[in-house]
Amino acid sequence: MANSELKHGKVLIDDDINYHLKRIYNAYKGPKNVEGYERLRGLCDSKNISYEQLKRIKNFFDDFGGTNKDTPYLLNGGTKMKTWVQSKLDDMRNNVNSKKKNMSAVGMPNQYQKEDPTSIGGTEITTHDSDTNKILRQEGIYRIKVLDDLITEINKNKKLCLTDNQ
Repeated sequence: MANSELKHGKVLIDDDINYHLKRIYNAYKGPKNVEGYERLRGLCDSKNISYEQLKRIKNFFDDFGGTNKDTPYLLNGGTKMKTWVQSKLDDMRNNVNSKKKNMSAVGMPNQYQKEDPTSIGGTEITTHDSDTNKILRQEGIYRIKVLDDLITEINKNKKLCLTDNQ
């Protein structure tokens, strides 16, 4: 699934999680250079959290080799935060997936295909000239040229008819 649609997304930090993080921050009396302290401080001052930050926190928990009693683990919010982050990421990803399913269900195909920047409306672009010609043909602009040529011929014939009748 394309998580690129989630970039720059934000999630409101629940009151329960906010309270939990502030309790940890206020209770911690150790050194300030421990991994997780600055993140914790930033989260306590914020009302929401970005998708990118959620991914970083999840990555921390996924890669953490210590126990759930270690200071960095606790400063990152502990098990409660780990569960909350996973839940929010799942919700965000499921929302995108549900949207795509719904769009497909109402007749909008190809919701799961990445849009190709080298095509316009199903017409593949290879070169500038080719692209221009294809777009012009699609839009019917060549018909205008044909009509213009036809009008020119009619006007020529009119002039010939007028000169013949005089």
